[in-house]
Amino acid sequence: QRVKKESNKYRIIFSKMQSDNKMKKLLLMGRSGAGKTSMHSIIFANYPAKETMNIGFTVDVAESKIKFMGNLSLNLWDCGGQDKLMKHFLSSQKDTIFKNVEVLIYVFDVESDKLEDDMRDYRACI
Repeated sequence: QRVKKESNKYRIIFSKMQSDNKMKKLLLMGRSGAGKTSMHSIIFANYPAKETMNIGFTVDVAESKIKFMGNLSLNLWDCGGQDKLMKHFLSSQKDTIFKNVEVLIYVFDVESDKLEDDMRDYRACI
């Protein structure tokens, strides 16, 4: 039920982006294990939430081009969240990763004991 409400919230945001047919770049970022790839699977690939528990982790950037809500074309970048990768994304790869981004979804694990690190990385993203 909660996942469905979150999914609807994102659908409202994306419906506002449908005014042109241009490909929109969307970044999914956050710490490893926070649920980025699961969110990607639920919202953009219509996986049932119970089936996302077995999805592995992303070891770099998984890029996919998808159609969403009819005519909205997304270039979705699901960025791995391991500490080493995040440092790399926020330093030497920052220009590449953040170039032409129209939407950033930063996923937090509210049960993480590294919430301060998450906030630091989030601030570096925005």
